[in-house]
Amino acid sequence: MPDKIQAEILFSHLEYTSIFKRPILETMSPPAKLIAAVLGALEPAGYKLDGVEANLQVRKLDEISYVFRRTTPGVPPRSLTLGLGKVVVTADNLNWTEADQFISVHGAALDVIREVGGAETQSQQLDVANHVQIKERSRKDVTAPLVTPSALRLLDGEADFSGVILLREKAMVVIDASIVFANALFVRVVRTYPPEAPLAELAETLRKDEERIFDVLGLEGIL
Repeated sequence: MPDKIQAEILFSHLEYTSIFKRPILETMSPPAKLIAAVLGALEPAGYKLDGVEANLQVRKLDEISYVFRRTTPGVPPRSLTLGLGKVVVTADNLNWTEADQFISVHGAALDVIREVGGAETQSQQLDVANHVQIKERSRKDVTAPLVTPSALRLLDGEADFSGVILLREKAMVVIDASIVFANALFVRVVRTYPPEAPLAELAETLRKDEERIFDVLGLEGIL
C-alpha cells in the first residue's frame, strides 16, 4: 500500500439546522422565559447575555430571530439562532476533542427549545465544510482517482483538477478545489436526519464520513 499523504484541516465550518413542524408563535410572544432558559443551557460553553441579539425589525415573521453568540475573546465563534420555524447552530474550527462538550451544551439548549418553547422537530440537517491543505503532493494528484478515464474525455486537453459531487437520497459530498487556501481541497458533507436522532448520533455519522473521505483520498492527519 502506498504511504498516506499528510493533510491538515486549516478551517472548518459546521452548521446544524432543526426545522420545526409548526412555528412557535405563542412561545415567542413574549419570549423572555425561553430566552432565559436557552441562555442558561448555553452558559457552560461561554455564552453570555451581552452576546444575545434580537432581530425584530423585519418585514416577514419568519425573519424574526434571537441570536446567541459566544463572545469570549480568543475562542472560535459559536452561535445559536432561534427563529419561529427553525433553530440553527454554527461553529467554526470545531475539533473532535471538543465534541462531547459541544454536544452536551447545545443538545441541552435544543431540549430547552422543545420543552419550554414547545417546538416539535420535523427534520434535522448537519452541513460541515472543511478546507484541507495537502502536504508534499498536489491536490490534482490526490483527486485524480475520483474521475474515470471516460469522464476525462468529456473535454479535450488535460484536466486541471478532478472534483466530485456525490448525491444520495439524504446525503451529499462535495470535493472541490479550495479558493481560500493554497493547494487545499474544499470538502463538504451534508446529511439530513430524522427528527428523533440525537446530536451524538449525528456526530458519530459525521466522524465516519470524514474518516471515509480521508481514507478514499489517501490522506492522513488530525480530523
